[in-house]
Amino acid sequence: MASAWEPHPSCSRLSIDLVTASDRGDSQPRPVLALLTSPVAPILAAGLAFLFYAYTAAPGLTWANYGADGGDLLAAAMTNGTPHPTGYPLYTLLLQGWLVLLGLLWPGSDIAWRGNLFSAFAGAVSVAVTFQTVRHLWPEKESSFLPALLAALAWATAPLFWGQALITEVYTLHSLLVVSLFWALVAYPSDQPRRRGFLLGGLLGLGMAHHLTIGLLVPGIFYWLWSSEDRPLGKPAFWLWAGLGTLTGLLFYGRLLLAAPLAPVDWSGAGSVGDLWWLVSGAAYRRYLFAVPQGQLLSKAGQWALTITSQFTPVGLAFGLAGLYRWDRLAGRLRTLALLWVLPISLYAISYHTGDSEIYLLPVVWLIAVWLPFGVGEMVEWVNSRRPGNGWGQLALAGCLVGLLLLSAIRLPALSLRHDDSARRFVADAVRVVEPNSVLFSSADAETFALWYAAWGSGELLEAAPGTALVNVALLQFEWYQALLARLYPDLAGVETGEASGILQANVGRRPIYFSEIVAPAVANQLQPAGSLWRYAP
Repeated sequence: MASAWEPHPSCSRLSIDLVTASDRGDSQPRPVLALLTSPVAPILAAGLAFLFYAYTAAPGLTWANYGADGGDLLAAAMTNGTPHPTGYPLYTLLLQGWLVLLGLLWPGSDIAWRGNLFSAFAGAVSVAVTFQTVRHLWPEKESSFLPALLAALAWATAPLFWGQALITEVYTLHSLLVVSLFWALVAYPSDQPRRRGFLLGGLLGLGMAHHLTIGLLVPGIFYWLWSSEDRPLGKPAFWLWAGLGTLTGLLFYGRLLLAAPLAPVDWSGAGSVGDLWWLVSGAAYRRYLFAVPQGQLLSKAGQWALTITSQFTPVGLAFGLAGLYRWDRLAGRLRTLALLWVLPISLYAISYHTGDSEIYLLPVVWLIAVWLPFGVGEMVEWVNSRRPGNGWGQLALAGCLVGLLLLSAIRLPALSLRHDDSARRFVADAVRVVEPNSVLFSSADAETFALWYAAWGSGELLEAAPGTALVNVALLQFEWYQALLARLYPDLAGVETGEASGILQANVGRRPIYFSEIVAPAVANQLQPAGSLWRYAP
């Protein structure tokens, strides 16, 4: 395929400089060179990343790193239900298989811990793809091991990504699909238009069946294909196979139709076309898009800058931007592709009015990690222009690797979730306190999804307090949730009112009533502390 690099004398000088003296001669041991350039290297990188994530992962259910949704995802997977919008059909199906597999390998292991390891696995595979991507982009293949390792390590230990690899959430799988899409775009042979089209379309379809924000990458994808010398967009075969690949990926939405019709976690409503569209389009969250007040836009932009800077420190960010500058000088198409990914994602993250919107910046963080070794190369060329010498490239790359390892060691105590237990203590308190046939009201995602996990994921809550009805106050605004409650709890009085106050009043004196938070329709002076919960005592 045509190289992404444009001919430039300085590019050749850099390639030569980044090969050590031993690389130039015949003294390089052939087995070592074969190992460094073989598929074994990225596999080893993925294996080490997985062990690292497994060591620092949360031992069970967690709320850390924006991980409140984990309880919902796990409960949906365990009951063959449908989690919150957009339903995440690809993720849920893979998570179900993973939970079963680890259940066979480690019988009796904590279900939430298994879910955390799924994120670790997806994150580790994305590290391997990152390694291969940089190895492909590096001008001199025989000296690409250290640059690829530097980018892979930078990505693996970036706090935003590292944190997601330790919890049950959807974002490491999303990152894997994004990284794989970039690799398929720039590295897959262009002389195989049918296979390439099917691969690109398939990855895009899988991405759409997982997280709709992957659609923000489409302008960059079209630019790259449009500007390619082989002009794939002008070939009907490419469009045909790309379309088939996309449809194949989108078929995973069929899981929403195959989910258990009586699952206790089911955000798909009655399964009507309108209910399914509400789910898969993320209509419940649409009000957050472009909803940042004008007076807060500067603050959100500052948060964007802080998030980006904090991933690799200001020094690392400087190297990353130097790498972008190198792409600007020597690989204009790569530069434009990167910017067409960075800008839409950044605008989306800045304009999305939620407290966790920084998580959408993961593709931007990944690109900076990819730029890092190229920034080191830019620095090496600058040094050589003033003080010529051999071996500066390898020395600089090795120094950056050591620096990243030291930085990760410093960050380890703060980022590790090995001893995180706040969510598990909440669940344990609920299991200890709640009586059989209780009504348990909740509102916030963290408490609600933790209770769902305890009821239908691990099952410990309903085992200790059978007959307990879980009612989410915030979801009662939706008719599908009212219908779900009526189906789950046919003997729960007051559901027909469609209001939490109606359910509360209808069950006072008939059932023990608890709240996970001080939330209407109860008021503070009507609630008594009961472990991590509140008992209603008017």
